[in-house]
Amino acid sequence: MNSNAIIVSIRYVDLSIHLYITSIHFYLQYFDYIFFALFIQPICSLTPGIYSSSIKARVIWKSEITQWSTGTKTGIVYIMHLLDESGEITGIVFADYDNGFYDQIQPGLVYHISGFEVEKAISSYKVSDNPYQLFFRPNTVLQLSACGQIPREKYNFLPLLKVSSKADEDPVDAIGICTEVGRLEERGGYFIREILLVDPDNHPVMLNLWQKEAVNFVGQPTDVIVVKGARARFHNNEMKLNASWYTNVQINPDIPDATDLLAWYNNQ
Repeated sequence: MNSNAIIVSIRYVDLSIHLYITSIHFYLQYFDYIFFALFIQPICSLTPGIYSSSIKARVIWKSEITQWSTGTKTGIVYIMHLLDESGEITGIVFADYDNGFYDQIQPGLVYHISGFEVEKAISSYKVSDNPYQLFFRPNTVLQLSACGQIPREKYNFLPLLKVSSKADEDPVDAIGICTEVGRLEERGGYFIREILLVDPDNHPVMLNLWQKEAVNFVGQPTDVIVVKGARARFHNNEMKLNASWYTNVQINPDIPDATDLLAWYNNQ
C-alpha cells in the first residue's frame, strides 16, 4: 500500500470516528431531552418535598448576591424569579449550594432544574404570591433548554389605590409614572431614595428604594417605573412600597402596560 492510500485510510478512519462520536452525542442529547420531557412538573403543582423530577422554567430575573445573618450565623444568598406556563415561584440559592450556578444562570433563558427542594416560603425572601419557594440543594442540576411556549414575563400589577389594603410586608408588583425623584439620603446606616408614583387612579404612592437600588437609580420624572417583588410597608401613617436587593426594578420597560400608562399620562 502506497503512502497516499495510507493517508486516505487514516483520514477515513478519523472521519468515521468523528461521525460516530457526533452521533453518540446527538443521541445522548435526544435521550436527555426525552428524559426531562417525561418528568417535567408544572410549577403550580409543586408542594413541599424533595424532587428528583424537573421543572422547565424561564429565569425572568436574578438578584445580586447579598449577605444574610441570623443571630450568630451569616452567609450569602441570591434569588431568582422562575416562570412556566402554569405559574411562578421564587428560586433561592445559598452559597453552600451554588456550584457556580450564579454565573451560569442568565435572565431570559429557559432551564431544566431538578434535584431541588420545595418549602413553605420564608417571609424575608417572599416576593410573589406563591406560598412555596424552590431551594437549590447539593444535588441540584441545571441544564439549558429550548424555550418552548414559556412566557417571557408575568406581572400581577396592583393598582396603586389598593396598596393601602395590603398587609405589612406583603409582596407587590406595581407600575406607575414617576412624578418625583428624591435625593439620595442615609438613614440608620442604609441608603434610601424616595420615588413618588401615580397611575390612572391618581392616587400617589411612595416607593422607597434602598441600598444599591437607591444609589444606582437613574430614572427621571415622567418615566414609567415597574417593580416586581416590592414589599408593602406601613410607615408614618401611610402604606408605602419598599424595594431592595430582592426587587426587580425596571425603568420604561418594553411592555404593553408601560406603553398604555405613558399614553394616559401624556394625554391628561
